[in-house]
Amino acid sequence: MNLSALPYGSDGIARRTALKQLALACGLALSASSLSALAASFSAPTDFSRRKKTLLSSDQLQLLRELGDIIIPTTDTPGAIAAGVHDFMNHYAAYCASSAEQQQLLATLARIEAGARSEFNTAFLTLTKAQQLQLLNAMEQAQNGFSQADRKGLKQLKALVVFGYYTSEPGASQELAYLAIPGGYKGNFKLKEIGRAWALNF
Repeated sequence: MNLSALPYGSDGIARRTALKQLALACGLALSASSLSALAASFSAPTDFSRRKKTLLSSDQLQLLRELGDIIIPTTDTPGAIAAGVHDFMNHYAAYCASSAEQQQLLATLARIEAGARSEFNTAFLTLTKAQQLQLLNAMEQAQNGFSQADRKGLKQLKALVVFGYYTSEPGASQELAYLAIPGGYKGNFKLKEIGRAWALNF
């Protein structure tokens, strides 16, 4: 994931604060310590072998890839697959998530797979798009055997997909509008337009 397109400076502390604020704005239900770990993980690593660590199996990663495509499909801009959101989530789960958050993610993926086999007697990835949406809508509404805990898990998964997408290079530079100085720069204002002069921060 490339965060260079984010409209923030190179100050590591400022960037981490911005990432945490974006996570909260996306509705990402994570602990403060987990958000700090997530933000810190985007610093350049000194040990690049850490990229090899994984929480998810290849089958789980493929399921997550498909779910990302359903949540943010490719349209006139790249979707979650092109942004590599599934790889981001695997990295996040391995390096940043708490044990409880890791178990929640694994449980949510397991419930989606179990729901597909229970309802349609086949794996989620072999369902038609209509069947996949039917299953996820039932989970979203805690119906057809899905509980409120399943609904909460799906909501957290969706929030993490959204967070991963909009902090990726395609999400930040192609899906979102980017202005280095939002609203443009205007050097001169009449005092009556702003009411008073700004004080310095001592």
